[in-house]
Amino acid sequence: MRTPFLLPSVNLQRMLVVLCLCAAGTLVSRAAAQDNAAPLWRAAFQAAGYGTPAPIISTDEEAFLGNLHYPVTQEERAQLDVLLQRTAAMRQQFDAAARVKRADWDLDRTKGFALTLEHLPNMRSAARLMRVQVIAELDDSNSADALVSLAALGIMGAQSGQDRIAISSMVGSSLGSMLADTTNEAIDAGAVDQKAAQQLLEALGPLKGSDPFRYGDAIKGEWELLNNSVRGAKSDKDIQAMITAVDGGGKGSDITLENARSSAESLRTVYDRAALAFSSPDPNAAIDALRRLSQYAEGGRFGPLAKLVLPEFATIYQRKLSADQDLALLFARLQVIADGKEKREDVMNAALFLSRASAGARSVPDEVQESLELLRVAPAALDAPRTERAMDILTRADRNVLKPLAEAITCKRCDFSALHHRAPTLDTMLLGGIRGATRMALADGLRRARENKQPEAIVAAAVTAYRVGALLAMDPSLPRSALAHSIWRETSAAVQEAAKIGPISKTGIDEMERALVFMPTGDPFGFRKGMEDDAKDIVTAGMPRRDASANEAIAARVQILKQRGPGAVFARVAFASVVNGDQMPDQRDAALIRLTDLYSASAIEKITAAVTAAKTQHADSGGSALTDMNYEVPFDLPLDEQKARFKRADPVRGVQFIDVNALIALAGSDYSAAFDTVKAAGKQP
Repeated sequence: MRTPFLLPSVNLQRMLVVLCLCAAGTLVSRAAAQDNAAPLWRAAFQAAGYGTPAPIISTDEEAFLGNLHYPVTQEERAQLDVLLQRTAAMRQQFDAAARVKRADWDLDRTKGFALTLEHLPNMRSAARLMRVQVIAELDDSNSADALVSLAALGIMGAQSGQDRIAISSMVGSSLGSMLADTTNEAIDAGAVDQKAAQQLLEALGPLKGSDPFRYGDAIKGEWELLNNSVRGAKSDKDIQAMITAVDGGGKGSDITLENARSSAESLRTVYDRAALAFSSPDPNAAIDALRRLSQYAEGGRFGPLAKLVLPEFATIYQRKLSADQDLALLFARLQVIADGKEKREDVMNAALFLSRASAGARSVPDEVQESLELLRVAPAALDAPRTERAMDILTRADRNVLKPLAEAITCKRCDFSALHHRAPTLDTMLLGGIRGATRMALADGLRRARENKQPEAIVAAAVTAYRVGALLAMDPSLPRSALAHSIWRETSAAVQEAAKIGPISKTGIDEMERALVFMPTGDPFGFRKGMEDDAKDIVTAGMPRRDASANEAIAARVQILKQRGPGAVFARVAFASVVNGDQMPDQRDAALIRLTDLYSASAIEKITAAVTAAKTQHADSGGSALTDMNYEVPFDLPLDEQKARFKRADPVRGVQFIDVNALIALAGSDYSAAFDTVKAAGKQP
């Protein structure tokens, strides 16, 4: 049994009531310090060694925590458990600090821009640790404690925005987005039912409203820092040094102290106007107003000081807007669940459970994978010891493989974006593991059918595998569609094999037929939709940030790719995987998870050669490292020029990777054949 590394056991309702009382400001503290979270955080940060040469969590471990998402692999969980064990006492201090509404760090604003905010990076680190605590609690199916930790993470975000400084509000926004992402993972995992949604909405009250991270106050506070910096300067040299420290470019070498002082007071109205824009209910109007302020400052309308130090208000506002939107969507999702309009099973995401099953299958030792695959397709080739070993693994695979598959097929939605995998990608590890998991289920079903001479034993495994194929087609990419097709073919073969023992009952046939109807009829296995989605991912892969002004260019590029056909799009997906250093299908991969029947070695070699050629050409032309497929076609060019250049910039032109058209034609016949196979399995051989 895993040692519990999480928060002390508490009653969820009681804990959330405490958090709600804290948020409402009605909790009477036992000591003056507990009315202010800052002293509690200072003590916790000191215990963590933050800001020292030897913090309790190293830089590499911080990176590991930052990249961790639910569901976790066994290897990730083992590493996470070590960190949770080491930080158990410290996390209890974090929890205590996160129960207090107010966080006043007693900042000395007279220092102006010389003011340091050492607590902000520490708050980020604490939040990352709180987030992975949620992940561990979800992995343990400990929904109650996970919701407590989520509420604490929300309070931390609200606390971070109380400094009346822009960077603090931006850190608060970052934690707010972290909360939204992590809570969505909890919802996807089925950890949030109606009652839990109601409690979370109440506990996260401080993050509701139009400005949960107090950007309006922060913008006004920025003027205060500027004014104090100017007032504290004693000479032209002081003011020039201050401006150099702010802009980093030495642009203030000509400004005088007298000019700065005369400008600073008048800039108060500019900052007030910016703060007013931050409170606007219309984001477009707010951005326009903030951009105008920046343009006026750059043009000199607000004096020499503004030209040098006025913040990029619109950029700051974008951070606010992004987090506000994340939270608004989260609260709307929670409200739907809280109102009973969607049940837990309606919002659960099959992709998370498929990922867990995939990780479980990949963890099976290579030699056992070979035995399990033989157990499925050629049991006579196994000797007694290998058969016994394979059966032992199947028995122990229930928690990590078969149970997640069973949970996945109860879900009504499947969204692989929740896994945070890079797109486009062949996703060899994930998809190979999903194949391995379904093969394990089929091997187990066939084993039971043969041993007991009961063909009915294949029904549950076949239902699972057929449903997994349909789930992959629910959120398709070309690689997911190819795998879904392959899974159905293997499942139909298993049903035929079981039917050789004898006819399957009408009840069993009905169950399998109900599983079959989940597959889309107009686009079996989702090849056409997968091509569309992959084309969009290819086109947007090189965009640092989506901008509405680029939508027309995106649509034009997607259309160009689609006109080249699914084979060309699939080749570009493989190209992206090689460029990004993803694991590629290999004949040496273990038997259950091997994908080389879908992607031959020669096909992979062609893509690898295309990547090498593109990198060489890119380097010869003076380009930086090749990181995406839009590197030659910037989005700020005129649309016609973009289209012309994008047509020419095809790094896989002429490369035949996969004959997807033939695959689509075969998929249609195999889709129909699955129904015939199931129906025939109910008849006497």
